[in-house]
Amino acid sequence: MLGNSTLILCDACGTEIPDKAAKEVVYQAGRVRYRLELCTPCLSREMKRHDGYRGVPGFHKRAALVFSITSPEELPRRVPVH
Repeated sequence: MLGNSTLILCDACGTEIPDKAAKEVVYQAGRVRYRLELCTPCLSREMKRHDGYRGVPGFHKRAALVFSITSPEELPRRVPVH
């Protein structure tokens, strides 16, 4: 690990990534927003999966992408490891 790097887990796939490389994504279902941090491959997959998105100032990052969803069941989820 380089210096005092902070590693996080991608909220979609569970891959360990440096915090600086994580992409902030907000999913909005009606009036409720869910904030996730995704690795680059998961972000690319989500951008292809959704018809459109908009950029907004992030909560923790400089910018975030917002995807509109109809229900929380559409959130990307990690597959549980057994």
